[in-house]
Amino acid sequence: MNKSEAPAPKPVPKGLRLLNSNELVSLGDFVDDQDRGFALWEGPGGFRADSFVRPIYRRRASRLAAVRKKK
Repeated sequence: MNKSEAPAPKPVPKGLRLLNSNELVSLGDFVDDQDRGFALWEGPGGFRADSFVRPIYRRRASRLAAVRKKK
């Protein structure tokens, strides 16, 4: 009997974070392309991240941008 195993999850680069389920996908986000690693999302935006089959990632905000927002 052949049991197919799910591929091991790839480590996420430090500069990316997984979108929360209620966040909207937009251009500039990344999708895990199983063959080539993480690829830029080039499809339509405006839908919730949890409605897509694959996980979607976004660049983390830089520390400088986070400091500016606090002021």
